[in-house]
Formats: sequence, structure tokens, C-alpha cells
Amino acid sequence: MNRKGFSLIELLIVVVIIGIIVIIAVPSLLESKKVSEEKAAQATLRNIASAEMAYIAKSINTAYGTLQNLYQQGNLDDRFSSGVAAFDGYTFSGTGSSGGFAFTATPDDTDNTNRRFYIMTDGAIRNNAGNAVQ
Repeated sequence: MNRKGFSLIELLIVVVIIGIIVIIAVPSLLESKKVSEEKAAQATLRNIASAEMAYIAKSINTAYGTLQNLYQQGNLDDRFSSGVAAFDGYTFSGTGSSGGFAFTATPDDTDNTNRRFYIMTDGAIRNNAGNAVQ
């Protein structure tokens, strides 16, 4: 007898193999996404700190600016025009005063797997535990 096609057992074996590959791959992909979002948030905080330095150097007053001030001076892009920006899985907010500045990157995730970061006038990025981040 000449068989054409696959048997049920062969199809089940293929489905099981695909399932095993998915079980192995998905956690790695999710972890990679988390790490990339955290790195992007840290880079954005560094850009905000650089924008603050440019703002205070150009400004006639001695107070640091808000995100909206930094945008208005041309130091940040349109995402910061409202004073709060949300992108790359994080929401960025904060303010400046005559004593310094503080900006936070709060994760948008609901399961709290991403860490919260902040940067202050000293330029060091810290996580929600207060530890400096490299």
C-alpha cells in the first residue's frame, strides 16, 4: 500500500517538538525585552541629564528646568513637550529647581518585572533600591 501524507503520531511528535522550543525560547525573549527596555530607560535618563546641563548653561536663571522647559529650549524631542513622556516601556517624569533636578523612569509593566530608575543632579543613575547602575 502506498501511503501519502503524515500519520497522527508524526504530527503529534512535531507539535511536541515545537512546544518544547517555544517553552525554551519565550522566557529568553521576554528577558531580552526587559533588559533592552531598562537599558533604553537608562540612556534616556542620561540624555535628560545632558539636556539639563545644556539648559543651565544657556539659561539666564540659575534654576534647572522641567522636561517641558528642556523641550522648549530644543534640548529634548517632541515626546517631552507635555512634561511627561511615555515610550520604550517607561514613563519619564521629574522636575528641576534651583537646588538641582530629579527625573524618574517608571516602568509601564503591570507585573512589576522591570526596575524603576532615577537620576539626580549628581548624574548617577540609581535603581529603586537606591543602588547606582553602571
